[in-house]
Amino acid sequence: MRRAFLGAVIFAVVLVLVFVWIGEVITRVSGEAGRGAPAVIAPGDITPEAGETVFWGKGKCYTCHAVGSRGNSIRGPNQGETGPLAMAIGARASERARERAQATGKPFTATDYLVESLLDPGAYVVEGYKNEMPNPLRPPISLKPEEVTAAVAYLQSLGGTVDVAAIKLPPGVEAAARAGVGGDEWRPYLSGDPKKGEDLFFDPESNAACAKCHRVKDKGGDVGPELTGVAGVRDLKFIVESILEPSKVIASGFEPILIITKADQYITGVVKGEDGSTIVVGDSQGRVLTVPKDQIKQRAPQATSVMPENFGEILTVEEFHDLLAFLQTLK
Repeated sequence: MRRAFLGAVIFAVVLVLVFVWIGEVITRVSGEAGRGAPAVIAPGDITPEAGETVFWGKGKCYTCHAVGSRGNSIRGPNQGETGPLAMAIGARASERARERAQATGKPFTATDYLVESLLDPGAYVVEGYKNEMPNPLRPPISLKPEEVTAAVAYLQSLGGTVDVAAIKLPPGVEAAARAGVGGDEWRPYLSGDPKKGEDLFFDPESNAACAKCHRVKDKGGDVGPELTGVAGVRDLKFIVESILEPSKVIASGFEPILIITKADQYITGVVKGEDGSTIVVGDSQGRVLTVPKDQIKQRAPQATSVMPENFGEILTVEEFHDLLAFLQTLK
């Protein structure tokens, strides 16, 4: 009897391990293995497939860029054929390289442009977007040189020709990345309680009530940027400044406008949609308003964020650090 029972237990354990193994294989084949787990790439094993894992995983490129219909292209250009110039980034890079060569007076290849776009994104900013891409070598992203190289190979593969040998990172990049140079040393002086911070974030009656405008996964509003993985892309100093000085850096796609109607109604918010007859605006309270265009007397962009700028006054020190502790868990 005991042997039969022991045999059944062993069979069940083996069966579970087989299912786990199968799930892992399927995850890796589907290219989703990078989500939530760092990519591990040997310097001699750099491929577009490895770069794809970086793009959709550790690099968190998808938080600002899409490839076709997958990802988010509000803050950064779509890297598929629906992006700028109606070309995927691998083909588009050749056109951009010609522009960079004319602007700098130096020879520029498509690969040079892709490398520059990752490591010095402010050198060339696509029209209609802002210089707001973080350096992926620095925390919290902290890509290794081989991960950057693999990501470039993946971008080459999107409409272009893959040439790993042509990918040369700037001098000093490898040493700086491996030494962790440029890491953010800023730290809060209170640890905070993530659970209390989560309550502050989602409770519409709290002093923060962030979820009125911001979404985390499938909860919250859509007036402001989604914050699902914010701590995996932005360092702590940036997050603090975004709370206390929201107008300092307004994310692309979330610029505020002022609408004055013919009935002298003032509406300030973020454009969420627009067609020939109406404009849809999300305001600071998370409300979504549809305004007929034939009722608009004036429409003008604004420099002040829709997000309130008085959180430093309405949040207690403890509440602020609790909220910060919760945001740090969103990686």
